[in-house]
Amino acid sequence: MYIQQIGISNIRSIQELDWKIAESQYAGWHVVIGDNGSGKSTFLRAVALALIGTEEAAALRQNWNDWLTQGESKGEIFLNLYYDKKIDKLYGKDRILGHESMVQVSLFLSIDKKDHVKIEFDNINEFNPKLGLWGKKPGWFSAAYGPYRRFKGGNQDYEKLFDSNPKLAAHLSIFGEDVALTECLKWLQDLQFKKLEGDPEGNLLDSLKEFVNQSGFLPHQAHLEHVSSKGVEFIDGNGCRLPVEELSDGYRSILSLTFELIRQLARVYGYQSIFDPNDPTKIIPPGVVLIDEIDAHLHPTWQRKIGIWFREHFPNLQFIVSTHSPLICQAATVGTVYCLPKPGSNELGSMVTGQDLDRLLYGNVLDAYGTEAFGADVTRSDESKKYLQRLAQLNCKELREQLTEDERKEQQKLRAMMPTSAHQVN
Repeated sequence: MYIQQIGISNIRSIQELDWKIAESQYAGWHVVIGDNGSGKSTFLRAVALALIGTEEAAALRQNWNDWLTQGESKGEIFLNLYYDKKIDKLYGKDRILGHESMVQVSLFLSIDKKDHVKIEFDNINEFNPKLGLWGKKPGWFSAAYGPYRRFKGGNQDYEKLFDSNPKLAAHLSIFGEDVALTECLKWLQDLQFKKLEGDPEGNLLDSLKEFVNQSGFLPHQAHLEHVSSKGVEFIDGNGCRLPVEELSDGYRSILSLTFELIRQLARVYGYQSIFDPNDPTKIIPPGVVLIDEIDAHLHPTWQRKIGIWFREHFPNLQFIVSTHSPLICQAATVGTVYCLPKPGSNELGSMVTGQDLDRLLYGNVLDAYGTEAFGADVTRSDESKKYLQRLAQLNCKELREQLTEDERKEQQKLRAMMPTSAHQVN
C-alpha cells in the first residue's frame, strides 16, 4: 500500500491542503517542511488517523473538539491509496473493487447535537475500509512515529495498547509524547530466547544485528553487541559497552524507531518475509511510514545521511517525514518536498519544484536557506546584519576613495568574519 493523494480541510491549523504524487514516486523520501505552527504535526497526525480508522481512534484519548479548525463545524481527511491485491488482502470477494488498484478513504469530523466532535467515514466507490485498510487482513502496512522517540519513560496505560490494539500501537507515538517504544526491546529479548530454544524465528535476531551494524547507519562505528535477559547492549564510538537506554538522544531516537519499525513489519508480513533473500542489507516489504521531526537530536552530519540510508535499505517503503532541517531534504532525490504555508497567511501549501527544489537537493545549507522554503532571512542574527551593513558601507566607500588605516583593519576583520559576503556593497 502507498498513499497517492492526501486531502485535509478544516483540521486544526490546516484549512485546505492537497498533497499529490505520481505513481513513479510512491516509494521514497517525502519531506514536509514549514514554519512552527504551520501544521506539520497536524498533517502527519491526520494521515495517521485516516490509516487507523474510527474504531481504533476511540482508544486514543484525544479531545476531538480540538481537532476542528476554530470556527468550523466540519472537517475532512481524504486519502487516495494504491493497493496491491497480492499483498493487501480484503475480507470478502475482490469483485467488490473490480480491477481497480486505487481505493479512497474519507474521514469526517463534525459537531453533534451535544457540541461534541464525532468521527465518521464514508464508503467511496463501494470500498469499506473496515474490510481492508482498517481490518486485520495481511498487508495494508503503515506505521507512524512522533518526535519523542525513546525506549522508556512512557505512560504504562498506553503500553497496554501494544497488546490489545496492535494496529493502533504502530501509530501511537505520533499522537502524543507519553508513548515510549519499549516493546521493541522486549521483542529483541524474545528473539534471543527463541534462538536459544531452536525456534526458527530466533534466527531473525542475527539478521537484524547484521542489518543495524552495517556501515553508514550508526556514527563512529557504534554497534549492537549483545542481547540477553539483562537487556540490549551496544558498543559506542568510544569503545564503551552501554545499555541501549543509556546511549545519547540521537542514537536512542533512531534506534527505537528502527527496531520498532522492523518489529511491526515482522508482525504484519511474518519474520520470513522481511529481508531480501539476495541482499540481507535490505528490508523489502512495502508500506507507509510517517515520522514527525526526523531530525530531532541528530547531528547535522547524521541529518544529511539518515534519509538516504532509510531510503536505500527500506527501498519499498514510502516515508513521509517532517523536518526543520534542509539537510533532511537532500534524500528526496527519490521523493518530494512539500512546503506548508506560513501561519496566518492566505497561501496554499505546494510541492517545491524547479530551481528551489534543485537547491534543496543538491546545494549546500546556504543554497537551501536561499530558497526561503525555510523562511526569509534566517541565516544571520540581528547583530550579524549590523556587521554586514557596516562591511557593505566600507566596501562601497572603498570604490569611491581610499580607506583610512583603521577602516582598512575593520574591513579586513569583517571580511574574515563573513567570507561569503566579503565584497558585498548593498
